[in-house]
Amino acid sequence: MEDLLRTEHIPQSNLNNMFAVLMALCDSDMKSHVESCSDYAQMDKDLDSLKLLAKIKKLVYSSGTHELNVRHNRAMAHVSLLHLFQDRFQGIHEFLDQ
Repeated sequence: MEDLLRTEHIPQSNLNNMFAVLMALCDSDMKSHVESCSDYAQMDKDLDSLKLLAKIKKLVYSSGTHELNVRHNRAMAHVSLLHLFQDRFQGIHEFLDQ
């Protein structure tokens, strides 16, 4: 019984840790957009990483246009990923700065 309780506690703590990691990986613009959302206080209190991921996904695909042209923005995000490539003598830091 004790093993069962311990294994149920671990996934929840992993999700809580993931919330902190996701917020640390966001740039300042994304952080300000996420923190300005109406339900951010509840997300922060619960450390709900799944809601945070959903909010980030919505902000990325809507490109700050408040859900206008979501399909277009999603398609353009995928197209820009397809055109990413690393030149022959380009370092990893130069590639990531593109």
